[in-house]
Amino acid sequence: MVPLYFESATSLALKIRRGEITSEELTLLFIQRIEQFDASINAVVVRCFEEAIMRAKELDGVFAKDGSTIGPLHGVPITVKENNDVKGLATMVGDPTKKDAPVAYSNSPLVQRLLDAGAVILGKTNLPIGCNDVQTYNTVYGTTSNPYDLSRTPGGSSGGSAAALCAGLTALELGGDIGGSIRVPAACCGIFGHKSTLSAIPFSYGPTRSHDIVVKGPLSRSSEDLELAMKLLAHIEGPAKRALTIKLPCNEKKKHLKDFRVAIWYDDAVCPVDSDILTALKKLVINLNVLGCTHVVEGAKPFDEKYGWKGGSAKAFRIYKCLLATEENLTMTPEEAQALLDTITTNTTYEKRKQIEWITQSAQSWHRANIERQNMRMAYERFFEEFDVLVCPICVSVAWPKDESGSGSHEWEEQKRSQKQRDECDVVQHFWQVGNRSIPGADGHKTPYHDQVFWSGVTNICGNPSTVFPAGRAAKSKTNMPVGLQVVGSEWNDLTTIAFFKALEKEGGYSFVPPKGY
Repeated sequence: MVPLYFESATSLALKIRRGEITSEELTLLFIQRIEQFDASINAVVVRCFEEAIMRAKELDGVFAKDGSTIGPLHGVPITVKENNDVKGLATMVGDPTKKDAPVAYSNSPLVQRLLDAGAVILGKTNLPIGCNDVQTYNTVYGTTSNPYDLSRTPGGSSGGSAAALCAGLTALELGGDIGGSIRVPAACCGIFGHKSTLSAIPFSYGPTRSHDIVVKGPLSRSSEDLELAMKLLAHIEGPAKRALTIKLPCNEKKKHLKDFRVAIWYDDAVCPVDSDILTALKKLVINLNVLGCTHVVEGAKPFDEKYGWKGGSAKAFRIYKCLLATEENLTMTPEEAQALLDTITTNTTYEKRKQIEWITQSAQSWHRANIERQNMRMAYERFFEEFDVLVCPICVSVAWPKDESGSGSHEWEEQKRSQKQRDECDVVQHFWQVGNRSIPGADGHKTPYHDQVFWSGVTNICGNPSTVFPAGRAAKSKTNMPVGLQVVGSEWNDLTTIAFFKALEKEGGYSFVPPKGY
């Protein structure tokens, strides 16, 4: 029997509607678990327990009157990533220079939608500074550990989100993804995560800039929760809602594994994966055949001349990094950009020089890269005329040992910081500036730290949805850590990637397995 704290949010909501448990009882249960286990994990770093208990009591009162509920998450305790505004709580994004930031005066649109659906907010979960790393640590809240092995990372940047779900500290999570920030932690912690189609889930109220590459999305312990969350969160904000609505398409003919046309992308020379990942993929293919999924094509990928794309996955990765550099540095002033550009001759590595070029590129340069991206989108569209889903790696290995070596202040921000700020802020890491780390894998496999974002980047650059699911345990490295894989679909077919895994969960037994000791 599954303990309450490891049940899905959907199941817990049903128990509340049936009168089998109250929201207050569930809220107190999750608070007790956070207090019992989170000292070693450090996932739920901003807490609002008193407010959560008051909210739970109010929702129980509503239900007690006539059995009514305010939404599908009525009474269910959840957490959200720290970069989401929750009224009355500060949003620091792990940055020590924001320690005096005022509390949020309102909820972000997505937090409000979750509350309107009946959720109870327990608090906010940890992230790396600026959401910019594939691990989770900062000098404000500290380091988050993986519940399967506290010496290993839970991934990043939604590492606190994934770790909290994995340890049974929350029922549902709201994360974000630009370079795998939902999907990498989901894989590292053996849970589910969904990177939504670009623009399916808005960030803010009113007229605003359309974000590029970065999206919001849910993390959970079951596929049914991903589906529920996507139906709640996908909507239109701002002036466009005068004319537009979003209803994610749901193909009723895609319910069983035998209904899906599946492409399998095992590996790539640009970013080879280790034997733990390859073994899990090969085992999945065997299981799909046994389970009646006969349309499985191995070795297929969208970056092929067959689909009108020239330059392969290496070119796709370059375009991703080029456009990502702009999106991640929008607040840089012209003076800062020039100061960074002046350092280009002193940077000895090709990768660092290219990174500086991309960060400081002209509008014309960005648009040229964007035109290439549109060509890539067409290749993806042609590919998904032939297939329903693409299954491929999301990480180069299972969760690796925590490594905070080489962290330092942003090289291009050091000049503008006062000495006092520098003294208070001795570890301000930026993903592209952390030095020469590598990610160890099975059989002596090593991956340059920055290459990890290949699998999350080339599957995200065109806005496609992607669902990560637990695909067993490490078979070669004998670490017993969970292996995660991703299912990519065509734009706006979020429910198709989720439906594929729902079928795999039901027919193949692929599911979340709690870590021992929790």
